[in-house]
Amino acid sequence: MIRNNWPEITSAFAIGLGVGAILGLVFAPQSGEDTRALLREKAQDGIDEAVARGKKVARRAQAAADSAREFVNNATEAGEGAYRAARNS
Repeated sequence: MIRNNWPEITSAFAIGLGVGAILGLVFAPQSGEDTRALLREKAQDGIDEAVARGKKVARRAQAAADSAREFVNNATEAGEGAYRAARNS
C-alpha cells in the first residue's frame, strides 16, 4: 500500500520541509531586509532548479520520442519489405 502512495508521501514531505524552512526564516533573528533577500534568493534557486529539471525531462522525452519514431519507421520498412517479398513469390 505504501508503494502505491510514495509520490504523495514524498510531495507532502517536500511541502512540509519547504514550509518549515520558510517559517524558520521568517522567525529567524535577522533584519527584515536580510530575510527578504534570503527568501528571494532561495525562491530564485528553486525556480532555477525546477527549470533545469524541466529541461532535462524535456530532453529525455524528446530522445524517447525520436527513438520510438525510428523504431516505427524501421518496423514499417521491414513490413513493406516482407509484403513485397511475399507478393513477388
